[in-house]
Amino acid sequence: MSSSILILIILLVLSSSKREAAIMISVRSSISRSTRQLIPFASNSTQKPFHNVQNKIGARAVLSARTLSTTSPPPFLVEQWEGWEAGKLVLSNSDCEPIKQSTLLAMADAECKARWDDLDLGYGHQKGCEHLRADILETFSKDSLTGIEDFTDEGKTSSNNPPLTIEDINVVVPAEGIFLTMNALLEEGDEVVVAMPCYQSLHQLAESIGCKVKPWLPTISDRPGNDSFSLGPDNTKFYNFSISDLEKLITPSTKMVVMNFPHNPTGAMITEGELNRIVRACEKNDCYLFNDEMYKYLEHKGKATLPSVAGIYDKGISLGGVSKWGSLAGIRIGWVVSQNKEVMEKIAQLKDYTTISSSRPAEVLASIGIRNRNLIIQNNLDIIHEGKGYLKSFAQVHSEHFEWIEPEGGSFAFLRLKNEKASPYVRKLAEKANLSVMPSDLFVRGGDDSLRVCFGRSDAIEMIEAWSKHL
Repeated sequence: MSSSILILIILLVLSSSKREAAIMISVRSSISRSTRQLIPFASNSTQKPFHNVQNKIGARAVLSARTLSTTSPPPFLVEQWEGWEAGKLVLSNSDCEPIKQSTLLAMADAECKARWDDLDLGYGHQKGCEHLRADILETFSKDSLTGIEDFTDEGKTSSNNPPLTIEDINVVVPAEGIFLTMNALLEEGDEVVVAMPCYQSLHQLAESIGCKVKPWLPTISDRPGNDSFSLGPDNTKFYNFSISDLEKLITPSTKMVVMNFPHNPTGAMITEGELNRIVRACEKNDCYLFNDEMYKYLEHKGKATLPSVAGIYDKGISLGGVSKWGSLAGIRIGWVVSQNKEVMEKIAQLKDYTTISSSRPAEVLASIGIRNRNLIIQNNLDIIHEGKGYLKSFAQVHSEHFEWIEPEGGSFAFLRLKNEKASPYVRKLAEKANLSVMPSDLFVRGGDDSLRVCFGRSDAIEMIEAWSKHL
C-alpha cells in the first residue's frame, strides 16, 4: 500500500465530520481510478517509477480535500431571489446590454474567425487556451484602452513587481473563481476582512470554511471619496469606505482582505491613492488581497479605473471577466490572476475538482469581446450614463419616497427608501407594476431600507417610467 493512500485512510479515520469523511472517500476513489488507469504505463521501463506518480496524485488530492469547505453554505439569496420571476419587468440585472452571438461574430478579426471556423470541441487547456490568456494579459497593460471618453488608464501606479505573464492567469467561470480562491487559501480559524454589503459568496464561503469574518462597512458622506476635501455637487451624498477604518481592521492575524471595486451593490469607488494605502496595510501584515474586479471599466465620468491588485502586489489576487463590461454574461468566462505562483498552483489543483477546463467555443467568443473592448465598453458607458441620469431625476422628483446616493461606478445605484422597508415594498411593486427591483436585505449587512436599481441595459428607462406611474 502506498504512503499517500495510507495517509488518506488515517485522515479518514480521524475525521470527526461526516462531510469530511465523504470528501476523503471520494478522493480515495479518484486515486484508485487514477491508479488503474496508470498501471499499464508502470511496467514501461521508460516511465518514471509508478509510486512517484501515485504519490504526486495523492498529495494533490490531500491538498484539495483538506481545503474544501466542511460546512454547506446557506442558500444564495441573490441567485435564489423570487423576483427574477415575479415580474415581467426586471430592473435588477447587473450586467450590461447583452450582445447577440451573430453581432459578436461579425466583430471577429481574421485570427478569431479562423479559430471559430476550425474549432474542435475536445477538452481545452486547464488554465485556458493561450490565445485567450494572451488577450486577457493585454487588458492589464498600460495602454489597453484608448479613445474612450473620460477614461483614465491604470498605468500611474508604480510597482516593483515583475510584469504579469499568461502563466499568472487561470480562466474560470466567474463565481468559480471566488470559490476556488477561498477554498484554496483559507482554513478554519483564519481572520478575513470583507467589504460589506457584498455579493454573498465573497463572505459566505469564508464563513462556511470556519473563518472569522470582520466586516468593512461604508458610511454615507457628502464628499466623494476619502481623499476629497470638496463637497459633491448640489449636496450630493456618496457611499464611502474609510481606509482608516480598514487599516484598523487588518491585524497580523488577518489572512485575507476581500473587496470589490467598483462596489456592488452601492456603486462606491476608491481612489488609486486609497488602493495604495490598502496594499501597504496588507504588505505590513503579510496577508492576501482579493479584489473582485468584475465591474472594472464601468467607472462613471470623472472616476479613474483602478490598477488590478494582481499587478501591484505579490499577494494580490484579481477576479475579472467579460460578464459585466463585456456584455457577455452568458458565455460564463472569467479569470483569476495573481503573480504569486503558490496561489495559482493551489487554485489550479482545486480546479481539477470543479470545471477542469473552460468551454472552447466560449473562449473564442471571449477573445472577440476582449479585442473589441473599446467599442463595447464605450457603448455600455453611454447606456449607463443615460440610465443613471434618468434614475437620478426619478428619485429627485419622488424625493418624498427616495434618497439618492450617487454611485461612482458599476451599472446600478443603491436607492434608499424613506418611509418603508425594502422587502415589503418590492413585493407590492411586483404586484402593482409587474416590476421586480432587488431589496437590500439580499446582501449581508445591506439592511432593509434600500433597493439595488440597475441601469446597464437599454430598457432600464422604460421600466423606470412604468415604476413612476405607480407612485
